[in-house]
Amino acid sequence: MAHLTCNFFSKSLMRTVDITVILPTDKFVATDPHFKPQSTFKTLYLLHGILGSTTDWIVGTRIAAWAAEKNLAVVMPSGENKFYVDQPDHMEYFGEFIGQELVDFTRRTFPLSSKREDTFIGGLSMGGYGALRNGLKYHDTFGSIVALSSALIIG
Repeated sequence: MAHLTCNFFSKSLMRTVDITVILPTDKFVATDPHFKPQSTFKTLYLLHGILGSTTDWIVGTRIAAWAAEKNLAVVMPSGENKFYVDQPDHMEYFGEFIGQELVDFTRRTFPLSSKREDTFIGGLSMGGYGALRNGLKYHDTFGSIVALSSALIIG
């Protein structure tokens, strides 16, 4: 299981952003001499909660083991406590970043499926809200949404 941390310049946010990625590209099955790795992976974009970071899911859960078991890539961006929503007054477009730019960047950079049915979004608390909002807004991109203990913004 490859565990990568990288950064790239986001046009939506006008700054360099960090992401953590789990990729099952180095999976090896010793008992099957005919094992052939997948060419592309189903992908879960996993959003952290308030006061969190790109490593929360790695440190606090068994996401790496689950991803290996399911042969699933997991992409974990930083939400910077911004609820993953567009804030035009501050020139920050977190929704656009999550729903378009991040998906486009990771699909160009890693062996990820471009199919809607293979692309999922999920999150916890603030990330649950971001997953609901962006999963619905970018419904042509995300085939499934999981929102855990979502913090819903009323206003």
